[in-house]
Amino acid sequence: MNKILLATVLFTLIACDNKTKTAVSDSLDSMKPSALEVGAKICSQFLGSVPENYAPVGYDGATSCGEGQNVMYAVVSLWLNALKFAENSENETLIQNLIDMFEPFYGPKKSLQSVGNHVDYSIFGSIPLKIAEINNDPRAKELGIRYADHQWETPDPESLGGNGNANYDTQCSYLERGLSPQSRFWIEDMYMITTLQNEAYTLTGDKKYLERMAEEMVLYLDMLQKESGLFYHAKDAPFYWGRGNGWAAGGMADMLSVLPSSHKCYAPIAAHYKRMMESLLEHQHESGLWGQLIDGNAWDESSCSAMFTYSMIRGLKLSILDSERFVPAVEKAWKALCSRIDSYGNVGGTGAGINTGTTREFYLACPKVNGAPHGQAAMLWCCAALCEE
Repeated sequence: MNKILLATVLFTLIACDNKTKTAVSDSLDSMKPSALEVGAKICSQFLGSVPENYAPVGYDGATSCGEGQNVMYAVVSLWLNALKFAENSENETLIQNLIDMFEPFYGPKKSLQSVGNHVDYSIFGSIPLKIAEINNDPRAKELGIRYADHQWETPDPESLGGNGNANYDTQCSYLERGLSPQSRFWIEDMYMITTLQNEAYTLTGDKKYLERMAEEMVLYLDMLQKESGLFYHAKDAPFYWGRGNGWAAGGMADMLSVLPSSHKCYAPIAAHYKRMMESLLEHQHESGLWGQLIDGNAWDESSCSAMFTYSMIRGLKLSILDSERFVPAVEKAWKALCSRIDSYGNVGGTGAGINTGTTREFYLACPKVNGAPHGQAAMLWCCAALCEE
């Protein structure tokens, strides 16, 4: 091929690529006004709540989230992504209000800091890490780093944690292999662990946090992803539960957003991610949403739908996903999700928290909660991403 022809081909390829990126950007930008409106409403609803006893106006769950004992993991994600939304929308007043909301946790509410050797508790550290990133508060940095480092410390045989945690010898063996003793090999961990370590890496630039979460993610994916591209709720629960898959999808999307493409873990994570996104595209309902169980005929569930939408937004921004196929899916899902926001800022149609089940009927009978933090948080994932420059 002569030099002139080669230059012409390269110019054409670059022009086409730029045209595609512009089209994607324009499409996502068209959703920004609604993201600003929805995000502000959800944040206002959160600011009017009590984080450790989350039950805002219009919430209809059977019990409050946290029940006054700690900040539940879904509320942590809600708070963290409220900060990200406020930052991306350049709302200084909202940023300060969200930071001020954390101030009592250094003093009067210090006993409510989530403690324990467990991913559901450790993720609490992501909030002060994000605050430290915004305002350089040394108290926030010290607190957040303590949580991130504790996740990779030698376990205490007297405090092993519960709800899926391994025994002492197994936790120690995990650490020897470079894994967190808190590893449970549940799909939710792919978000919980990634989020905390990601925030520590973003704040400090220390690559040990990046390496931790990348190695952990690859192992989880190799062990847990099915041929379908989706994930069972658990080994003894062979069902494609929507929200569980949503945590996994969000964790992968966040990982790919910070991991350099030259990193040895990038290609395998991207391959697992694309495989899942392709499967999700096939299972999107006519409504634009996804089901409480992803496969088969299940009712539209809001939290997983928002989580999958966010994951696709990230993939489009990173130019990993095919824009012609995934942009329409995102647009359809976003419109449907926005229609579920009530006047208070609550997301309707979110499944309640559940344990593993042995039948499809168990999952389909799950109560729907208006304003559950899982759905509130996931919508803010989307809002923050859509407002990001």
